[in-house]
Amino acid sequence: MMKNISWLALGAVAAYLIWWILPGFFSGVKVAPGSPEFIAQESAKLNHGLPALLDKETELTITEPAHGMLIYKYRLINVVAAKFDYEKFRVGSKPQLVQLTCSRPETREEYLSKGVTLRFSYFDKDKQHVATIDVTPADCGM
Repeated sequence: MMKNISWLALGAVAAYLIWWILPGFFSGVKVAPGSPEFIAQESAKLNHGLPALLDKETELTITEPAHGMLIYKYRLINVVAAKFDYEKFRVGSKPQLVQLTCSRPETREEYLSKGVTLRFSYFDKDKQHVATIDVTPADCGM
């Protein structure tokens, strides 16, 4: 009998902890698309697999939520900030990023159509900032 009460007490404590950690799940409240909470949740999901080497030159290190924005932070493995023409990179990369971002259903439907701007921040091999490029819903005709 005492053993059953111990298991019940342990189960009650575990259920309370789960309820406390995941209140949105138990309350049935959904996070509004594009809201700060939505962006924070999306960033947390994306960060589970990071850092990730995307190619021999680029590493996605982390994502961060910001007001109305999801920030992707990349490290350019073979770049030194002092020897990098950031303006040429920014001007040359923006059209490609817009085309790629706007054409991918994942980014178009999950973020841009919900009013979220995607910011791509690039850092050199020593984590010095070299360029930032924003892709806004307006860039995709939204």
